[in-house]
Amino acid sequence: MSSKPYGKLAIAVAYAKYYLRAKSKHDVHPPTVYNIADEVLSTAHKIKHPDIESERSRLKKSKQVISFTDYGKSGNIFEKKIADISNAALKPKKYAQLISKLVAHHDAKNVLELGTSLGITTAYLARNEGTEIHTMEGDSTVADIAQHIWNQLGLQNIKCTIGDFDATLDQLQGKTFDVIYIDGNHKLGPTLRYFEVLQQHATSKTLFILDDIHYSKDMENAWDTIKAHSRTTSTIDLFFIGLVYIDPSLSKQHFELRY
Repeated sequence: MSSKPYGKLAIAVAYAKYYLRAKSKHDVHPPTVYNIADEVLSTAHKIKHPDIESERSRLKKSKQVISFTDYGKSGNIFEKKIADISNAALKPKKYAQLISKLVAHHDAKNVLELGTSLGITTAYLARNEGTEIHTMEGDSTVADIAQHIWNQLGLQNIKCTIGDFDATLDQLQGKTFDVIYIDGNHKLGPTLRYFEVLQQHATSKTLFILDDIHYSKDMENAWDTIKAHSRTTSTIDLFFIGLVYIDPSLSKQHFELRY
């Protein structure tokens, strides 16, 4: 097993194979899965937040160099331009729209995000009316940049906890969330550990969203292990993200939907 990410060509080939293999809304019958295809995947592109996208563009042009700790890489300290971090770490607009639409579709009032980064996807989530976002970021410098963006956008429904997830997850205490988005550490062990620990912060109706499930061999193994987990019922593979339901009223089935 390897945490080394697949190359661009390997990802492109894998995505092409997935796209040909994946189903459309006309090919699936369980209501939960059909509704995701019909009400989410078909309409997510309609979410428009030009002010957030303006912040994204600004970040991608920033030549400011920051020093930050990356807990996903053994807690090493790196120095990089904000533009380079943005280009590597920010979720594309298409997927920020999708995750925001998933939050709205599930009428989520409390959302947990593991992996704030520069806060663009967080901002998309926070634009859902009546939703409170609790996001976690490993590094304080990165979190400060995200907080500045949220302030610029007038977002006041975001709480950010800073530090290594293995320590900060304990601060959640008995709180539960309607949607849990895991996008922090793209390695097998931590991903499985977060999924296991966060079961105590989930109800039977909680939706788990896992980022980059085909990013590396490690992440594909993590995805396969989570699909087989005793609490997992239905899962939906959208290639760049995976959806996990733990609702016991759903059959244990695994789907690939085209997106």
